[in-house]
Amino acid sequence: MSFRNGINLTETVPGDQTETEPSGSQPAPPPSDSGEEKWKALSRENERKWKAASRELEELRKAQMSDQEKALDDARTEARKETMSEVGARLAKAEIRVQASKAGVEVPTDYLDLSQFLGDDGEANTEKVGAFIASLKQNAPKGETFPQLNGVGHHQSGNDITSMDPTELADLIAGKSFI
Repeated sequence: MSFRNGINLTETVPGDQTETEPSGSQPAPPPSDSGEEKWKALSRENERKWKAASRELEELRKAQMSDQEKALDDARTEARKETMSEVGARLAKAEIRVQASKAGVEVPTDYLDLSQFLGDDGEANTEKVGAFIASLKQNAPKGETFPQLNGVGHHQSGNDITSMDPTELADLIAGKSFI
């Protein structure tokens, strides 16, 4: 075993190649044909690590601040949250409309609590919106919502002057009705 940059690595030498594997990492995702699942899992893991490191850095930075700096930072944070709560509802509404149009369903966004579709950062949570739209799509009625009313009622179309013969055109200009 060897330690490099604080990470415990094990080295194996099969033949001429040297491989290093982190011993403290999570088990690898199951192999797939395209490797897409592997990369998604690695991306999610890296995102979790980045968020944890960002939180830790923010905590260290706050611990070293003076009282005035802390008050100023708290005011900025509060203003950011307030702004994102106002803008976040619009973002959530827009995300719902986009996903609903892609799915082919209509969503009455005026009657929704849009704050339920926001993440911790105030942005629209696409996973929650996607789950909501999927539930609407499953419960949507099949077929047309309104029957086509072909042949029902009187549908008067305008007269096409180009196809009139001269006598019909003269009657139209004189204000007389014609057949």
